[in-house]
Amino acid sequence: MNVISRAITGMTKNPLKTLLLLFIVFILGAVISGAISVQQAVQNTDTNLRRELSPIVTVEVDFEALMEHEQATGEWLETETVTLEQFSQIGSLSYVRNYDLSVGANLSSRDLEKVVSEEDMHWSDGDWEIFHLKGVHGENPVDLEEGLIGLTSGRMLTEQEATTLSYVVVISEEFAQLNNLHIGSTMTLESLVWDMPSEGLSGDQAVFDEFYGDESNIVARRAHDFEVIGIFETLAEFNSGDAWNDAAMKDEFANRFYVSNPVAMDAQIFWIEAERELNPDDEWFQQDNEDLMWAANVFVLNNSEDIPAFRTAVEDMLPEFWTVTDMGDSFADVASSMESIGSLANIILYIAAGASILILSLLITLFLRERKKEIGIYLALGEKRGKVIAQMMLEVLAVALIAIALALFAGNLLAGGISETMLRNDMMASQGGFDDMSFSVSTLEWMGFGGPSASAEEVLANYNVALDTDTILFFFAAAIGTVVIATIIPMLYILRLNPRKIMM
Repeated sequence: MNVISRAITGMTKNPLKTLLLLFIVFILGAVISGAISVQQAVQNTDTNLRRELSPIVTVEVDFEALMEHEQATGEWLETETVTLEQFSQIGSLSYVRNYDLSVGANLSSRDLEKVVSEEDMHWSDGDWEIFHLKGVHGENPVDLEEGLIGLTSGRMLTEQEATTLSYVVVISEEFAQLNNLHIGSTMTLESLVWDMPSEGLSGDQAVFDEFYGDESNIVARRAHDFEVIGIFETLAEFNSGDAWNDAAMKDEFANRFYVSNPVAMDAQIFWIEAERELNPDDEWFQQDNEDLMWAANVFVLNNSEDIPAFRTAVEDMLPEFWTVTDMGDSFADVASSMESIGSLANIILYIAAGASILILSLLITLFLRERKKEIGIYLALGEKRGKVIAQMMLEVLAVALIAIALALFAGNLLAGGISETMLRNDMMASQGGFDDMSFSVSTLEWMGFGGPSASAEEVLANYNVALDTDTILFFFAAAIGTVVIATIIPMLYILRLNPRKIMM
């Protein structure tokens, strides 16, 4: 009889032992299958969620890392400044499709009214309303290209206007209607520097109003007339889960003035130089104007799959404690829940693999000891040890393959129900209730790019413990590898057998 025939005879001659081996491999295989299925489901869900995200990122200071450093050392570090030139270099990377560098500045007016929602808090300097300039560095700003705003009349700045000291402005529909402005209108805004009291203003409203009502407290001022060349409507959606945040972000858009970066930079420099003269001993103002310049940045990548490579490339260019933030950072709670499930699956996989090797090794060793005389006869008749080992391994693998195939489906089915319930409960616990699930407001969300719109139900809908090709291949490789290792160890027993002693 050849090896295959003897293997078939060996399996059929001892049906109870064959069924026992089949049952044990099935149970252990089901556990391994479930763990691998959960791992793949977590990876696929994370990939699917991130693939649906807009490929929009911003570069900012990593305050979490700074706080961790302070807790560890007791020292709060002043981070280096990223210059406009460095931001431009980042924008020239091949991963970037479009980007904005928006220099900001605040100007004031007594004649213009701000758009204020009922839910929002209204901040002003007495009778002076404060308005925010948002600089653009080109004729195709990201806000317009990505659909955060849409022009209802007029136009955006031309390339020449965006790169020169051109006093033209694009305003919102709400602001235009409130202040009776239209295309071609002129509005006046002023740069104001106040001689603030050394101890600051008291919480008394009367004292506050008196200070800002007295123009003699203004130590530097400069007025500019802006021509309205465009009017936009806000298309961005605000769904942070907090009514005050949403109202504040909506009002920020309504009171936003799009101007050229040079105009915003000029306003910043005017304020810096006036404050430097007013506070000659303040070390902060002794820095170069460029180091004190504030600018927001946003980069639109070719696709969301470029984010990891972009982050690696940019963080090599950035000073310490600067980082790249993408829209996926808003999924922190979801990611944390899925990471917990994934980590548990990893632990179960390692334990199951180790237990399988141990249990199967002991079981197969026991079976071999019971068949010692049979093996001794084969060896006494001149059969090579290698063929005897091949027969025994063939018997085990044939049974194991059947059990593994059955375990694949059983483990996947079991893991699907259990892991989804665990994920649901973990998300409920971390969010304080399933229907109350919300996400933190990120820098990008404050810019108007919105937070994740996926509800908890939609997140779970993406979570699918399915048998795709990768899962099946990974499972069979892991399960068969485990069985082979568990089988090889007992085969050392055959190598040590002496047929002469067995037959005596």
